[in-house]
Amino acid sequence: MYLQYKMPSAKVTRLLVLIYLTAFSIITLSAQTGISSQKITIGTIEISGIKKTKENIITRELLIATGNKFSASEFSDRVNQSRLNLLNTSLFNFVTIDTIPSYNSEEQTLMDIKIIVLERWYLWPIPILQITDRNFNAWLQTHDFTRINYGLDVKWYNFTGRMDELDATVQGGKNHLLSLAYQDPYIDKKKHFGLGFEVGVKNNREAGYITQDDKLQFAFVPEGLYTEKYFALNSTFRRNIFTSHQLLLGLRALSFSDSLLALNPDFSYSGVNEPTYLGLYYKLKIDHRDIKYYPLKGWYADLELSKSGLGFSFENPMNIAWAKTTTRLYSQLGSRWYTGISFIGKVSSCAWQPYFLIQGLGYNRDYVRGYEYNVIDGKHFALVRSNIKFALVPEHTYNLGFIPTPKFALIHYAMYLTAFVDAAYVWQPQWIDQFNNNLPRTFLAGAGLGVDLVTYYDKVVRIEYSVNKSGKSGIFIHFIAGI
Repeated sequence: MYLQYKMPSAKVTRLLVLIYLTAFSIITLSAQTGISSQKITIGTIEISGIKKTKENIITRELLIATGNKFSASEFSDRVNQSRLNLLNTSLFNFVTIDTIPSYNSEEQTLMDIKIIVLERWYLWPIPILQITDRNFNAWLQTHDFTRINYGLDVKWYNFTGRMDELDATVQGGKNHLLSLAYQDPYIDKKKHFGLGFEVGVKNNREAGYITQDDKLQFAFVPEGLYTEKYFALNSTFRRNIFTSHQLLLGLRALSFSDSLLALNPDFSYSGVNEPTYLGLYYKLKIDHRDIKYYPLKGWYADLELSKSGLGFSFENPMNIAWAKTTTRLYSQLGSRWYTGISFIGKVSSCAWQPYFLIQGLGYNRDYVRGYEYNVIDGKHFALVRSNIKFALVPEHTYNLGFIPTPKFALIHYAMYLTAFVDAAYVWQPQWIDQFNNNLPRTFLAGAGLGVDLVTYYDKVVRIEYSVNKSGKSGIFIHFIAGI
């Protein structure tokens, strides 16, 4: 005698599967609810390694505080972001945050926090040996060693231990400069408001006086082509970690020589050899990048507004405004693959602008790779930059044993292989035909490959091979992240 097993019908099978899946889901959900309901409570927070930095400057950057309660995942995110916030102050070479459970139950875990920092070296008397060109690559075209500024720039970061900065410059060579600047990021107890100033006198004996053949043309007069005196008050507001506001009010007094205006009568307003005017500048910045000087993940956005000439009679005819925005997005594609894209756009008021104020592409970070030798003047521009990179050498830490102080002995480094594509367009140039400038009002594009070396004290070296739309190519060197 035996029992014959009869297969259940299809309806019964579907019902059993449905009951099984429902039961499994309920059990899984209950387990997850149990995990997520457990809270982590912050216990003590201990900070070690600080010798100059005030402790409240460190706690200002933390997203955790004693008594806070978080889920396990939120706690992990906040600890990681707090570490990045501390690194982005540029006060420390290394930051470690250890989490130590001191009590554990089914409902909660009491977690003590230990923060260990390695402070940087803050006082830098930096000898000035500076080229007068817009960038290193433009100077390499001429190799003119007479076009050098020299002197001493004393930068004192974390001046009083409150993340404040003092900067004093004495410069000779082609262009002479005396300047003093100080910035205190927090002047109130809640650490929201900051205040600073900058004052300086500059004698420009060499200057780019016109753009011709899409390149900046220089002139030199030993007595000076123009002098500049300036004073500015700079205020900041930073209520939370990721958003900041900056407002700057400055007074600028210029004096242009007759020889400069003979070279380019449009360098200043007609009949105005000594323009003096007030300027107002505002910047909103939202920064969610992981590491500011060489980001791999996160995003950044800002809005800049500037007004030269505030309506006073002594400023006439100065009345120019512009707005500019920058957006950058960084993503990780795989374990060692990353990508980034940025958009920069600028619009200016339609009034006629003197040459010393109009500025399109070719200055600072606003350029298409492959056009480093060129200046593209115009009141408005749009610039898109993109890249993809592979971590050829992921970040490593190395101890230079022969150096006695850990501020310099302990270094980190990484190397990335990059591929990039840039594109841009410049509108409303004021000088084209008479100076044979062909790049404004044309589509600009460049692409290439490069190697980025990233190391401590925020140092970046990029070596890139670029080809632009016209087929011109070259090897270019830069000292800042590509995006």
